[in-house]
Amino acid sequence: MVPIVASKQQGRIGTAALCEYRSMAEWWNPSRRVERWWQTIVLAWLLVFFGPSTVDKVITEPTAWNWAWLAIWLFATVGSAYFAVEAWRTRNNPQPAPGEGTTAPSEIPADDVCSALASTNGRIPAIRALREQHPGLGLKDAMDLIDAQRGERGPQGQ
Repeated sequence: MVPIVASKQQGRIGTAALCEYRSMAEWWNPSRRVERWWQTIVLAWLLVFFGPSTVDKVITEPTAWNWAWLAIWLFATVGSAYFAVEAWRTRNNPQPAPGEGTTAPSEIPADDVCSALASTNGRIPAIRALREQHPGLGLKDAMDLIDAQRGERGPQGQ
């Protein structure tokens, strides 16, 4: 971890603020909105400023260097377009943070399901408690685990 220290007074605040992020990439660019617009600006910049001059050089002077530069420009433009379109396409459904994948129901110990049921009074609070213990667990999977455990416990557990 890299501490950020602005002054002696703010040293603790800067280090504590950095600890909130999972990686340096998230510290550098914490907002998905900023990332989305940055990718769009890079794409526009590649198309407007580099595109016409690169194509013009290949047409007027078709040397190997100009063709190689065109290939590099095409690769960068297509890659930038792909990532910009993906960022805009997925803007309303947030993706899990890196390192936080989905948790398979088979990875959840039965003891955790039992403790979630025992610590709450109803089905919905038990599902909520289980999902708090395992953040990558989906709602349907948590509901199925809780319902299966309640079925095993019989009528007294319901």
